Formats: sequence, structure tokens, C-alpha cells
Amino acid sequence: MNYKVFIKLSLIALAVLAFACQKDEAAPDLNPDAGPSYIDIENDGYFVTLGATPAPEEQTGTWRIYNGENGRFDDVNDPKTNFYGEPGEKYIIGWELSHGKNYEASLIDVSFKKMNPVIMAYPGDTIFNNRSLWLESEQPQFGATGLWEIVDGDGGRIENAETNKGEFIGLENEKYTLRWSLIYGSKKESLEFTFVTDTLIAFAGNDELDIITSGQPKFYTLDAFLPAGATAKWELLDGDLGKVHITDNANSLFEGVADTTYTLKWTVDLDGETSVDTVDIRFRGKWGVWTDARDNQTYRFATINGLEWMAENFNYAYNPGISSVYYGISDRSVIKNGNAVETEEDRKFYGRLYTIEGAYYAAPEGWRLPTIYEYEDMLTYLGGPRHADEQIKPGGSSGLDLNYAGFFQRISPQDPYLRNVFDLQDQMGYFWTDCGGDCQLISIMAIAAEGDTPGSVIVNQSYSFPVRYVREVTK
Repeated sequence: MNYKVFIKLSLIALAVLAFACQKDEAAPDLNPDAGPSYIDIENDGYFVTLGATPAPEEQTGTWRIYNGENGRFDDVNDPKTNFYGEPGEKYIIGWELSHGKNYEASLIDVSFKKMNPVIMAYPGDTIFNNRSLWLESEQPQFGATGLWEIVDGDGGRIENAETNKGEFIGLENEKYTLRWSLIYGSKKESLEFTFVTDTLIAFAGNDELDIITSGQPKFYTLDAFLPAGATAKWELLDGDLGKVHITDNANSLFEGVADTTYTLKWTVDLDGETSVDTVDIRFRGKWGVWTDARDNQTYRFATINGLEWMAENFNYAYNPGISSVYYGISDRSVIKNGNAVETEEDRKFYGRLYTIEGAYYAAPEGWRLPTIYEYEDMLTYLGGPRHADEQIKPGGSSGLDLNYAGFFQRISPQDPYLRNVFDLQDQMGYFWTDCGGDCQLISIMAIAAEGDTPGSVIVNQSYSFPVRYVREVTK
């Protein structure tokens, strides 16, 4: 090779090498900034809008996933792109800047909240286990779907299994395990519960015997229970002018009139099996109705002059045979007038005859004996004894319906042998009053079937009379 040519080629090579070294020395700095991290994000679609600093000129920016499954970017080269992940997953992602063969990355954390399935009610929370069950969970959110499944147990099925309100129908007295799951992408979070079914049970609601509502006719919303997967129907068994507006609706509007007790039947059918329950409904008109929890006997009451007065003679068996008796039924006794009270109908009508002590102790909670002054004030309120007489008797406009149960006297001077005497049934009504602590001589209320106007009579403790308790107005 010519020496001069060699020298010229060597100089060119050195120049190229020098230029290359000069270019490497002038390569720009790579300072990527991926922006903030995003922790425990929960939104529809499970995504975040990233906030990296854009790549400078002559540099390339690229997003990469270093840790975490099933994540994706709308555009890996967009510093402000959307990043999508899955609930419960934690990601480490990086914004890389590169120039030629050189690159540098800035890392951030992105995490999404885990799905949290919530079941609204479990079988143990309700008396209506039946052999079917209304299923309810919180509505799936943020794009998740839901699914009910039977994990264990034979002969069961689930209707509307892909909604948060499903219906489980099973066999009676069978143990089942159910599962509710939230599903999003590859993630599935579940809750399970186990229960034992009962027999098919119809429930028509609790008796409502004192419904207060204005106007005529009266209306009430029924409160029956419809087991899951079942059909049902209302039927009016007793009571005039009553109507169920939608017979297959557990919460139908019922229409009736005041002071009439209606009996309704609720028949439930599930896969050909039926169950029946009844409920009593009554609207307050002239009378309210109160139930003594001690024996479940009911009593009408009327509101007069600011007090609620029992409109039936009391019939609670307090110390029976001693402190309370039925007319005509007592040892060593005679009946001067009337007949022994032996039938359930008569016992409800006449009630028991109480000693003054029994009248105090038999009083139910919230009720008390009226004073003689309260009786007299009531007569005055109704226009005085003469005008009040017909109003307070059976069928009278006041609704008090004082009747003529007679009396019982122990060791009575009316009998030559000083036996106990029952007298004046269906002729006179006598009613105990509060004696104010001095009960040797007591002013009681008296009313005659015919003749005399109502008023007070003084007696001693040898007598037993019926009782009409009062209480302050409660509604």
C-alpha cells in the first residue's frame, strides 16, 4: 500500500473515532419521572390516569409493568395514559426514557381495592326460614358481576342467580351451604353461609285489632310474608264489607269498616305444597280493643271524658274461687235470681265478680280502678244521670255498655242460714271503684236495668262485684 494512502486512511479512521467519542460524550441525561403512585383505588373499570413527565426531544418514553397480573395501558408511549388493573392486585409499573441504547426508568406503585362481597341478611336473622329463602346482597359495583351458587346440599335450586336478589328453593329439613361471589376479570371474592331449612310456613302477619285511621271506609296495608319462589292468595273468611284489593299481594291494601273484626286467610303454594295462616284485622270506631298479655283475652274500650273505659266486664282469673268467682259458682252458696255463668260466651259477657282486694290486684299494667268521682264526672259529661242512663247501658251511644251482672255476698244476711248469696243478675249492675285506702265502706257505681237512674251505693267488703278498669288516653 502506498504510504501516503495509508496515512490518509489512518487520519480518516481517527477522525471517525474522534467524532464517535465526541457524540457519546454529548448524549443527553435520562431523568424519567413517572409521577405519583396510586394506592387502593376503587372506581368503575378499575383504572387510573397516569401522570408521568413527557419525554424530551430525541428521547422515547415507554410504560412497562414490572409486577402484577392482567394490567394494561391504553397507549404505552403516552405519559398520561390510562392504566387498567384488577381489584385486589398490586402493580409496580415504570416510565422508561431511552436514547439509543441508553435507558432509565422511574417506578410507581398502583393498587386497587379488593372486592368486598356483603350479604344483607342470613337465615338466622329471620323467623321465616321456610324451605326457601330470599337472597339479598349488596349490589355489585365498579363493573363487577355477582353469582349465587349452591355449594352443598341436595335438591335445591336458585332462581335469578346472577342478580343480587336471588331466590333459593330447597327441600325441607335439609342442610345447605350457599355462596355469593363478586367477579371481575380473573378475580373472584366469595362469602359462604350454611343453614338448615324448615317446613313451608305461611305467615299472614300479626293480629291488628285496634287500627286507628280516619274516614270511612277504613284502609290498612296487610303485612304477610311470601316465601321465596312461592305464590299466595288472600281470602276473606269473616266480616262484612271487607275487601282485599290485590289478592296475590302480601302487602295488599285491605278495606273495611269500623268496629268489625275481619278474619283473613293467607294460603301459600310452593311447588305444589301449601300452607295456611290467618290474621284478624279490626278498625277502631266506637271502641278500641286491648289484649291482656297474661291470658290473651281481649277487651273493648271506649273513650269518654278523657279516659279509656273498659266496655266489657273484666274476666281475668285472679285467685279464682276466693278473690274472683263466676256468678252462681261458689261453695255453700244459693242463687236467688238468674243462672250460673258456665258457658264461655256467658263468662265473657258477665265477667268475674271480684272482692275489693281482688279488684285491686287483678288490674293489668296501665289500668286502674276508677274513682266514684270519675264515674260521676262521666255521667255529668254525658248530660247528667238521667240523660246518661241510656247512653251507658248495652247498645248505648257512649259505647260503655254497662251490663247487669248482679253480685255475690259472703255469709249473707239475706239467707236464713247465712249462706253465700248470688242475686240480681240481669237486674242490677254494680261496679267497684277505688276506695282510696279506706275500704271498710266503699261507694260503688250502680245501674238498674229498669227504673232508677245510675248513681252511687255504699257497701262493705262482704260483696264481690264486676270490674271496669280505666286508663289515661293512650292514642
